[in-house]
Amino acid sequence: MKAALTFNTLRRRLAQTLSRFGQDRGGVAAVEFAFIAPIMILLFVGTIELSAGISTDRKLSRVSSAIGDLVTQSQKLSASDVQNIMDISSKIMFPYSEDVDITITGIEIASGAAKSQWRCNITTGCAKLNGTNYDVPTKIKKDGSFLVSAVVSTTYTPSFGWAHFSKDKGIYFSRTPIDMRDEIFLRPRVGSTVELQ
Repeated sequence: MKAALTFNTLRRRLAQTLSRFGQDRGGVAAVEFAFIAPIMILLFVGTIELSAGISTDRKLSRVSSAIGDLVTQSQKLSASDVQNIMDISSKIMFPYSEDVDITITGIEIASGAAKSQWRCNITTGCAKLNGTNYDVPTKIKKDGSFLVSAVVSTTYTPSFGWAHFSKDKGIYFSRTPIDMRDEIFLRPRVGSTVELQ
């Protein structure tokens, strides 16, 4: 009889303990946080990467616009003038990549054909060309006109990486770089051409 009483006592105490455990809500927040925290961290990192990528692309557009605008404000430029203009790219791109490739081309349009007259690159310098064909959008291709093309490109490498999913690896991060490029065409502001001396 003593054994039955002890068994009943144990069963009652176990039932009370389980009842109290079922009513206790103290650990629910920790469990919910454990489920949600990885998702929130992934969203946070993704937002940082996305905003940095968009900001880099906007700064790239700003560089091409500023450089093209400065070149078209003169009728005659020397190679050192153009190099000084291209050197502003590092100031505009700050704090992002300063490794920017810039090419400025003077284009003359005659008889429906766009021919490059000169080209300056930030690393290779300036050269006069003998009318090499240049691809210009038909909407701005007007006979007897002159255009300046400013092409700016860079490779954006994410800080944390991009989240990918595959059946084999699950969710993983990759730091695959993205090539960014911007080109702008502008007409000379002073005179009808921009000449490279």
